[in-house]
Amino acid sequence: MNRKIIIIISFLAILTITLTYIIIKRPTSIVLYVDPKTARGTVGQDFTININISNVVDLYGWQLKLRWNTTILGAVNATEGTFLRSGGNTYFHQMSNATGYLTLDCTLLGNISGVGGNGALATIQFHVKESGYCDLDIYDTMLINSSEQLITHTVIDGHFSTIP
Repeated sequence: MNRKIIIIISFLAILTITLTYIIIKRPTSIVLYVDPKTARGTVGQDFTININISNVVDLYGWQLKLRWNTTILGAVNATEGTFLRSGGNTYFHQMSNATGYLTLDCTLLGNISGVGGNGALATIQFHVKESGYCDLDIYDTMLINSSEQLITHTVIDGHFSTIP
């Protein structure tokens, strides 16, 4: 009888330690996403979206492209978000293309550590030209840490539709 109790207690202790290790060490997914996921507006109106990041560790620089339907939307302006510059001085660059995409990139300057956590990388202002629906497609993304290594991440696109 005592032997069975010892085996059961040992098994439960090993199970508890294993589950605790899995919960603590479980990797958190780094996500690059459009916020809000679904934007709405009326013809003639401007609206803004953010390109946000979550769960990142040691982000030193980033680059992405954002594509949309130019019949429905026109990009008015893109500005750097507050996330990366919270770690120091930055260089932010945007290049727009009349065919419907922006190239955005930003990096910290100097020999410093990257930034961790969640926040806005960029804010983009659009003008609604026509009624309709289109994707706000993030692609060709790159996240770099302070050791100049790529950071694996997931991308979640956004969507736009006019208000009926």
